[in-house]
Amino acid sequence: MTLLSLVFFSGLALLSCIGTKLYINYARQKAILDIPNERSSHTLPTPRGGGVVFVALFLAVILLCPFFFPREASLWLALSGGGLAVAAIGWIDDRNPLPAWQRLGVHSMAVLWALYHLGGMPSLSMGFASLPLGYIGHVLAFIGGVWMINLYNFMDGIDGLAAGEAALVALAGAFLTTGTPVSVALFALAASVLGFLIWNWSPAKVFMGDAGSGFLGFAFFCFALSTENTNTLPLLTWAVLVSVFAVDATLTLVMRARRRKRLSEAHRDHLYQQFIKAGYPHAAVTGAIFLVTLLLSAAVWRFRPFPLLLFAGVYVALIMTWKLLYGKISAKLRSMEVTK
Repeated sequence: MTLLSLVFFSGLALLSCIGTKLYINYARQKAILDIPNERSSHTLPTPRGGGVVFVALFLAVILLCPFFFPREASLWLALSGGGLAVAAIGWIDDRNPLPAWQRLGVHSMAVLWALYHLGGMPSLSMGFASLPLGYIGHVLAFIGGVWMINLYNFMDGIDGLAAGEAALVALAGAFLTTGTPVSVALFALAASVLGFLIWNWSPAKVFMGDAGSGFLGFAFFCFALSTENTNTLPLLTWAVLVSVFAVDATLTLVMRARRRKRLSEAHRDHLYQQFIKAGYPHAAVTGAIFLVTLLLSAAVWRFRPFPLLLFAGVYVALIMTWKLLYGKISAKLRSMEVTK
């Protein structure tokens, strides 16, 4: 990284920090607040929707990218058009909650927009070979894109978690794609989110809301699909980088479906929320997840020539760990209930 780019990204983080502070004041004046309820992990009314600040800054950078990197125009179009739609419906939902089908409809359109501009997913790189997928690949990519937007929203439940995880994943992706325009965009995303994280760290002064969390999930989907199709970085590698979020969100959804609970209903059933309910501080839970993500990033760096092997090993290990920890923390919560 050159001195000039370091100054640029530092300035971007500073702008994000200042902009988020200004947004907090605005949100308090306009009563754009997340009021605590029985499903909340916070106890004080807190401004929400602050993700619009880092979304706006990042999209401003993306709109400049075609002037410097015109060959990646399809990625800039996918990110800006679809990302704006996802952030906008999230912002509206932050102000006045919308039915799930309306949000899902916009998410679907945004993912279709990205698939059109990025060429879908005709094949999947496994490291040693490329697996042709045909139309099945496009369908899988559509499902994965919509799920990525929503799972990131589901994981934005405690102070600093979604923002810090996004910064780590973006930085890991940036270093893994060093020397490419994608790397520049990922550094910009990390800088924008880090400025926000200063105010979102425990105890949080602001929440990113659906406007920010859905956008982050969509952005990582676009980066993963773009680098897969251009042979820059396999999609399976991205799947490993976001695996902590993917495993907790997916297994919790499966568990709720098996228990016949409403999937669209707000809840505190995720593993990380179980630890909060058991009395662990937000910073401790968030820090533990960051540590796992850092270890996974190091593993990706060391074993990146073998994405399929790494993907399989990491997901098997995380699924087994999730089940083990969920059982233990559930037993502790039941014991606490009996004591009460």
